Amino acid sequence: MDEFSAKLANIQNGKFSFLRLLSVVYDETLNLCELTFLFPENIQQIDNQMREEIKNFAQENIPIKGKIKVKFKRSFLDERLLKKQILQFFEVNFKSIFAQLKENQIQIDKQQDKINITLHLGKEVVQMFENSFAKKMLLGELEENFIANFDISICEDDAFKIADEIPVVPIKVKPKKVIRYQVEIIKKLFGKDISPYPELIKNNAQPKSGVILFGKISNLQKRTFIAKSGKLKGEEKVYYTFNLNDGGSIECIYFCSKTNQKKCEVLDNGMCFLCLGDIKVGLSGKLTYYVSSMTLAQIKQPPQQEEPATFERGGVVPIEDYFEHKQENIFVKEPTYKDPVASSNIVVYDLETTGLDPETCDIIEIGAIKIEKGRITKKFATFVNPGKPIPEEATKINHITDEMVKSSPKIEEVILDFYNFCEGCIISGYNNIGFDNNFLKKAYQKVGLKFNNDSLDVMLLARSGKINTSNFKLTSVAAALGIDLSNAHRAYNDAFATAKVLLKLNEIN
Repeated sequence: MDEFSAKLANIQNGKFSFLRLLSVVYDETLNLCELTFLFPENIQQIDNQMREEIKNFAQENIPIKGKIKVKFKRSFLDERLLKKQILQFFEVNFKSIFAQLKENQIQIDKQQDKINITLHLGKEVVQMFENSFAKKMLLGELEENFIANFDISICEDDAFKIADEIPVVPIKVKPKKVIRYQVEIIKKLFGKDISPYPELIKNNAQPKSGVILFGKISNLQKRTFIAKSGKLKGEEKVYYTFNLNDGGSIECIYFCSKTNQKKCEVLDNGMCFLCLGDIKVGLSGKLTYYVSSMTLAQIKQPPQQEEPATFERGGVVPIEDYFEHKQENIFVKEPTYKDPVASSNIVVYDLETTGLDPETCDIIEIGAIKIEKGRITKKFATFVNPGKPIPEEATKINHITDEMVKSSPKIEEVILDFYNFCEGCIISGYNNIGFDNNFLKKAYQKVGLKFNNDSLDVMLLARSGKINTSNFKLTSVAAALGIDLSNAHRAYNDAFATAKVLLKLNEIN
């Protein structure tokens, strides 16, 4: 895009040098390329002759076969609009700074060819600003959206001093108790080890991932189909359909791999199984349970249909989709990755704890990012109530207080959600093998789960790569790779930065 803009600025002795290319969007379905240009507010209008000249230039210099459409947007250097853009930038990218920034703290001084912006901040927020990439990112944002030269300076102002500590934006978790009961494991049939605490079928009326159910099989049918794509195209594949009943009933389907076909010959109506899978809307339009693991089991503690069950856990942490708000641009090539990023699903996580010893200390925050074949798709974030006061030494590091976690769920309530979030994924983090994994294993043990994921340590990858850094702390490695790590020592922020480092280290240049 820079090369295209430079060519445009140089034609006809700089006739169009006042224009700035804002975006280039290609719609494959319409076979249409739409270019949007910014022009200064002092230019009255773009006449038809100019439009045609720019359109013809674009057709000659953009390597696509299709229609070209050009649009023009006036760049108003209105003070109110600038302040709004600045506040919006901090709200999206640096929430802790945004929490301490109001419109009256932004001073704008217009000169002939330069806009001077001064931010009046308290001492603690000045430190946060200077330790981040906020200035560089904000300059880029403003120069993308306005035609002007900008300069940003910071003024330390006691009028905006924070009374106690740098505030953090709490992660809101609305606890939702899920009724579970206990069954007795007899023998695993196939798939992962399953926690012996299923939910009631009747309580699952919406699509949901990582659901544990138990019940008696009925209406079992073995079916086949011919694969229409993939490596096994043209081959006959086997799948099973059945109903699972625990008082309620749900339609189930299992697509059987070749290695499991012999194991599945034991399936029969009337047998009871503990299952793990995803509830989705099936081809029939009904909710269908797509089974991935099955274990022969028997009832140990009957589910209570009217009163809450004696065992309650899981389902308390909402899993959010991650959306990266970026403009599709035909001039920017999407990065490609090498294995394991290219072919695997990876959960990059970080923990905040009350200390360093997993035997005596507790998890107080979990933050995680899911990367599916090179794309960030999901996020997992929750505070955890340790059930006892957080030591002052820990609060000084992660800024997490007793007040922030007092209404949060306990580790026994959230760890199954995290276990399901990580199912089938490589577990990754920064020094996770030497630290975080030990806390995770201890938390799993509390509820009878096993840590059985493959593990990948991003710190070890960074050490083996060619990075220009004096040390291999996450903050140093992230800075060397140009990755923002604002609000360090908070689980979700560290996990997100680690995920970005992992992707960068695995990019194919």
